[in-house]
Amino acid sequence: MNNTSTAKEVSENQLGERSPDRAILNFLQDGERNYLTQMDLTQLTLPSSTEITGGLTMAPAAANPNYSVRIESDRPATSVKAPLRNSRGEPGIARSGGGNARRAHRPLGLVPRRSGPLTRFLRAPAKVELMGIGIDRLTEKQVIARVISTIRDGFGGWIVTPNVDHLRIIRQRPDLLAMLSQASLMVADGMPLIWASRLKGTPLPERVAGAGLILTLTTAAAKAGASIFLLGGEPGDAEAAATRLKQLNPALKIAGVACPPPGFESDPLQMAEIANALHSSKPDIVYACFGFPKQEFVIHSLRNRLPSAWFLGLGGSLAIVSGRTRRAPRWMQRTGIEWAWRLGLEPRRLFQRYIINDLPFAIRLLVGSAVRR
Repeated sequence: MNNTSTAKEVSENQLGERSPDRAILNFLQDGERNYLTQMDLTQLTLPSSTEITGGLTMAPAAANPNYSVRIESDRPATSVKAPLRNSRGEPGIARSGGGNARRAHRPLGLVPRRSGPLTRFLRAPAKVELMGIGIDRLTEKQVIARVISTIRDGFGGWIVTPNVDHLRIIRQRPDLLAMLSQASLMVADGMPLIWASRLKGTPLPERVAGAGLILTLTTAAAKAGASIFLLGGEPGDAEAAATRLKQLNPALKIAGVACPPPGFESDPLQMAEIANALHSSKPDIVYACFGFPKQEFVIHSLRNRLPSAWFLGLGGSLAIVSGRTRRAPRWMQRTGIEWAWRLGLEPRRLFQRYIINDLPFAIRLLVGSAVRR
């Protein structure tokens, strides 16, 4: 008797006559095949629900599997979803939870487990570069889906919503650009950015305005059971906005509100108080509304204390939600002249910003995008 037949007999004696892993044994003994055939797959017997429960309750030290998967070097890696249970009925074989005294290794042991939640394996969104700044190509619904899914997995992030004025400031401050590069998502809050992306030949799908995102994301958070924290705005804005959002979403969880006094960002004691308030209330989403770029620096200082939360800098959104100020009509939002509405409301404060600074920059942005196409 040769060595091969001897090894075969030993393996059969160890596994028994009713080995559920006959296909696996044949596969391991065949050194020429790199994958299981369809016939092999039909012979596999997957564990019952009782056996799975027993495996999950097993002490960690009870087993230390060593997974090893051979992949052909000339084939690209692909992701394979293993079925959760055997859909093919085996006639004449009655299964029971504790019927087998000896529990053989199952074929699923050959499939390595994911080491993290599904959302950590999601592909990063594509970016459109405008004036050297990468903008994520995401719709508002995609942004909301990404936030809610990662909250369920216990991960947070940081969303920046730049417009033309923000882009101009970022271009003038390399330190700000370096800090914002740490943000999880950067979406366009400004129609000129959408126009520039189209002129460049890499169109962004749509505008994702912070004033709209605070409403839609809060609605999704209420449905998912996630909590929010309102930070910033003028005195009384956060409380009024919390009341309004609660009226729109009765199931919404308000983790807290805070309106720190001017200059708080330069006071370590006040920053520590805000950080402690966030740490104790543990919100899932934090809306920081101090205006750009102050809110971004505040978020950058606070987010390490609460890595499981999403932080969004939303400027004057609390004033709009609270009703202290009104947002432009929808036709102005769609046509990209919402800035004119704001200029009409606060001409003295915004004339220098919109007309003297932002308008020439917007023209350079559009012309430069068309030329670089």
